[in-house]
Amino acid sequence: MTRLLGALFTAAAAALASTAAARSAPPEGTPPPARIAAALTEDVVEIRSDFAGAELVVFGAAEGLEDSDAIVVAVRGPQRDLRVMKKRRVLGVWVNAAPVRFEGAPTFFAVASTAPLEEVASFGALRRNQLGADHVRLSAPEIERTETLLGVTGVTVSELGPEIVDYREAVVRARSRLGLFAEDPNGVERLDGGLFIARLALPSGAPTGDYAVDVYLFRDGAPIATRRTGLTVAKAGIERAVFDLAHGQPLAYGLLAVIMAALAGWAAAAVGGRR
Repeated sequence: MTRLLGALFTAAAAALASTAAARSAPPEGTPPPARIAAALTEDVVEIRSDFAGAELVVFGAAEGLEDSDAIVVAVRGPQRDLRVMKKRRVLGVWVNAAPVRFEGAPTFFAVASTAPLEEVASFGALRRNQLGADHVRLSAPEIERTETLLGVTGVTVSELGPEIVDYREAVVRARSRLGLFAEDPNGVERLDGGLFIARLALPSGAPTGDYAVDVYLFRDGAPIATRRTGLTVAKAGIERAVFDLAHGQPLAYGLLAVIMAALAGWAAAAVGGRR
């Protein structure tokens, strides 16, 4: 693995060098423009029955890197709508009520950096680039579909006001417990010659789909260079076959499930009768 990473680092550095050589040289005394190249050691993660998580390794090289610069790597999973409800006591019973629907919420979000994010960039830069759990964009429509549950109706975002912060924090807490939201202020290691390597954890419950891996080079609190690469998390083996059957032919999947359940019940009854 060490030799492989070394070769990959060399290739990334060579790519930067060739790109720089192909462009016109800046005037004498002008610092070279900052550029960054990055890639993953694996761009496809297969989920099988024994999948217990994986380590995402991002490597790359930066041209024009200064000692005070910082590198941030953000991995964002596929976006899906998310419905959040609040516990309320109604007629002496605790129920889920006051639903709020967030549109296009990231199912996975991890950030690794060379230093704590608050030291890397300004608040505005973190918010614009959605870096950090506090800056994840969770968009909610103006009006939530009204639903009635034991007399408790849905709410609109305009009615919530500052209370929307509680919903956001609940989303972050829940996904952080599952390892789906994570931050590592020491997750990026700078090496000699402008090279760097970052390691991020992908939990066993990671959703399938296409992920975006963004690498940022920050200077004086603002990003001066970025690079994006992709990652695919997909089911493989028997899990893939079952997934495709369930989503592609739900009727056949349902019939097969009923048959298997009947066979399992018959086998259990047969074994129990022998005893």
